[in-house]
Amino acid sequence: MLNALLQNGASLAPSPALGVGHPAAALGIKISGLTITFGGVPVLHGVDLAVGKGEAVGIVGESGCGKSVTWRGVLGLLPKSAEVRGEAWLGDLDLIGTRRSALDRVRGGRIAMIFQDPASALNPVHRIGAQITEALRLHRELTGAAASAEARRLLDQVGIADANTRLKTYPHELSGGQNQRVMIAIALAGRPELLIADEPTTALDATVQAQILLLLKEIQRDTGMGLVLISHDLAAVGAVCDRVCVMYAGRIVESAPTHTLLSAPQHPYTRDLIGAIPPSHGPRMRLTAIAGAPPQRVLPPGCAYAPRCRDAVTACGTVRPELRPVSAQHSAGCLRLESGGGR
Repeated sequence: MLNALLQNGASLAPSPALGVGHPAAALGIKISGLTITFGGVPVLHGVDLAVGKGEAVGIVGESGCGKSVTWRGVLGLLPKSAEVRGEAWLGDLDLIGTRRSALDRVRGGRIAMIFQDPASALNPVHRIGAQITEALRLHRELTGAAASAEARRLLDQVGIADANTRLKTYPHELSGGQNQRVMIAIALAGRPELLIADEPTTALDATVQAQILLLLKEIQRDTGMGLVLISHDLAAVGAVCDRVCVMYAGRIVESAPTHTLLSAPQHPYTRDLIGAIPPSHGPRMRLTAIAGAPPQRVLPPGCAYAPRCRDAVTACGTVRPELRPVSAQHSAGCLRLESGGGR
């Protein structure tokens, strides 16, 4: 159902994909060598990632693979027990290690984040209008009638009807889909250069999921901002994003333009994720289940996916593969590719 609805939005043509080394990536954010540990336990292992201005990038993988923690680490949203190292350049500002006062100006302003549960992200004791105008005051110094008018415009932009009435309501008086649209309006209030959507459709039904995803793509296209869509749903990411990065066990294992990744995946984990996507039409067929689960605290000595991989060879258990170019904008980390055994 979701796939079919998203396919109806195919007129939202993606922009050209930008690789990590692409010069246009300097116009957005560039992350290099990002590592994160909790209490001495590493959870992220040298992530390199860039998002260019106007580019939509999907980050996919199972729960616990490091998708959300990457961006929370960049924005300084992790607990004090987390140790974050590396670089994350937003223009001429390295966000890693930046003082809290400087990060406060970036968060919600230059970079905004939509969280997966609007019911917990929105304040239940404040009206919707007050929460939107607070963001406008903090990031654009709008108050009074100007802030109210802009709040109405933002609700119109995200497709909430009767904006004047909705501004006076509380979150519990709105549906899950409406609350998610309110979260998007708050995120847009600061006119961000980059919008990070962290599982923005998790608690919504299939029809509303498609509406929210297409709304994000429309806004990204119309405003020219960068978009990062974090999801475990490769089909949804494939319908919205220009480029996809696949994460597993705290590393990026494959990165490519969306059409390339979906049509010619090179990493076994990516192929297994694609094999688990239900078809949107045609005869019923058995899906391919991925056995086991991602490693938790301790990584295996070789490839982290080797214990679950049907294509693993002996060396996979001892040698850790590096991310290597497959083509100009496509890279993957698999020993079978290095030895010429990839498919």
